[in-house]
Amino acid sequence: MRARSSLLTGLSVLLTASLAIAQDVPGRDQKRDAGAPGAAYSDQILVTASAIEEPLSSVPAAATVITRAEIDERAASFVADMLREVPGLYISGSGSPGKAASLFTRGSNSTHTLVLLDGVEVNDPYFSGFNWGSFSTTGVERVEIVRGPFSALYGSDAMAGVVNIRTDSTWTGLRLDAAAGENGLLDGQLGGAWAAGAWRLDGSVSHRDDDGFADNDDFTQDVAAVSARWSNGTMTLALRGRLDEYDLGIPVNTNASGDALVASPNRRQDGHELQLTLPFEHDLGAFSYEVTLSRNGREDNFEDPDDPFGFNFSETDSETSRAHLLTTTRTRHGALLVGGEFERAEVDDVTSYGVNLADETRDAKSIFAEWRGGHDLGRGRLELSAGVRSDDFDTFGRETSPRLAAAFVTGRHKLRAAWGEGFRAPSIGELYFPFFGNESLDAERSTSWEVGWDVAIGSGTATLTWFDSDFDNLIVFDNATSRFGNTGAATTSGIEAGLRAPIGRGFSGSVSYTWLDTEQANTGEALLRRPEHSGSASLGWASSRVSAHLVVTHGGERADVRPVFPYDRIVDDSYTVGELGAEWNFGAFRPYVVIENVWDEEYQETAGFASPGRRALIGVRYSLQ
Repeated sequence: MRARSSLLTGLSVLLTASLAIAQDVPGRDQKRDAGAPGAAYSDQILVTASAIEEPLSSVPAAATVITRAEIDERAASFVADMLREVPGLYISGSGSPGKAASLFTRGSNSTHTLVLLDGVEVNDPYFSGFNWGSFSTTGVERVEIVRGPFSALYGSDAMAGVVNIRTDSTWTGLRLDAAAGENGLLDGQLGGAWAAGAWRLDGSVSHRDDDGFADNDDFTQDVAAVSARWSNGTMTLALRGRLDEYDLGIPVNTNASGDALVASPNRRQDGHELQLTLPFEHDLGAFSYEVTLSRNGREDNFEDPDDPFGFNFSETDSETSRAHLLTTTRTRHGALLVGGEFERAEVDDVTSYGVNLADETRDAKSIFAEWRGGHDLGRGRLELSAGVRSDDFDTFGRETSPRLAAAFVTGRHKLRAAWGEGFRAPSIGELYFPFFGNESLDAERSTSWEVGWDVAIGSGTATLTWFDSDFDNLIVFDNATSRFGNTGAATTSGIEAGLRAPIGRGFSGSVSYTWLDTEQANTGEALLRRPEHSGSASLGWASSRVSAHLVVTHGGERADVRPVFPYDRIVDDSYTVGELGAEWNFGAFRPYVVIENVWDEEYQETAGFASPGRRALIGVRYSLQ
């Protein structure tokens, strides 16, 4: 009863504030650059929801766009730092920056969110999912998030949402961001862009050194991203590449009996990831097509010479190659998108105990169609989206995924509803890992509903969405057979709400809140590491010379597993963490200061892994455009 009362109180405050601000704003701001600070909600462009460019204000989906200006405002080094403020999302990290971190979208598993880099999937084919712990903001121009099942457009893994990290830009010049802080922190990013005639070149590099907050808690990362593009107005050919190298220490392990956490002075992990993409686009007016070839390769190495069970190491190599075709036919009734894709994933894995996987592969072919259109109704406009996709995997067979969505847009308001089915194909590790793999695994499946409301508030917006999802055929370890099996099922439902808007006198604010109810079908217990209540709040102030911000994030109590024997269920404490920052505007030079974890909160997002403490850093941003 207390939780429900807290939910109703929070929603009442949020709705009252949003309606009051909406009444004070006579209309939307004039058109601005969609990537500029304070860009109007109606001007932001989204690609991910339907694979075509469209205004965020008309998209029939729960969507959020994070711009480069917002990333700079927060001095954010990692994309995960920005995702923590998005309604419906929760990040569970395993320690200080650089360490593994999982994303839970609307309470789903961490393997149920598809991650794209410029529209190309980067999820790990070994055991699915994506490690958000070290994905740098280097070269990132914006991040698009759509919540809900999108397997009808993107196939496997898009069961609960899609995060599309975009690097395409329109600016030219030079950008530098360098910072230093406590605990040996050195962090620098350098980017440049040049355009002449039909050619455009973009490049970014970064380096980070961080000693962390304990012995053997260090993290080093180097990132390089480059893009070369040629366009004559109707044809565009590009080559994009991104290389990420890392080396880090893992400060804790369990002892030989598994009943205590102990320091691990030499437990290390390193690796690199290389993405290469070759997209070609041809616009013929009413008809256009895109062909994209891509390769994503990753290597991860681990070793611990002091492991209680003896010298322990592993080497994992994974590679995914894709060919993707998308055609778009535009009519006065809307746009019809039809396409297909071929994918091959391959994994090799060797440990101190021997070879686990040797050139194990998974192939998939797919075809899909999506119709996106609208109809004027006099007092508003009805936006419609309908799609279906058929994926054929060599491991388990065919999966068909439909999705329907609609929105009614009138004035500043948008009412929307959506239904869809999603799936996740068994990963190569789940299929073939020695002793535990099961080649007979079927796909995981989900069915989801949602109803939402968005209202534009000047250069901001308020959003409120109810969602409900059923997950069946989930792949879990089956104690009866000592192998992976499709024996899991769960339900998730909840409300996600957000508000961001100017307040006046140079102030702006934002609030996000998620109420979540999850249940495992076989036990009736809540799903692990997903709090019932979570959210964030920020307050910003800006003048012509100075700007400042305070960001507070909150994670409520949540079920977890004790990291040592007897590995029973426990409850992690709630936490509230603040960040305070200020920036001075001297034209091209912008010095800034940031204090992370302002009140030095001691907390664990994942049991057994202490999160970072308070740290101050100073930096300078230089821009020549």
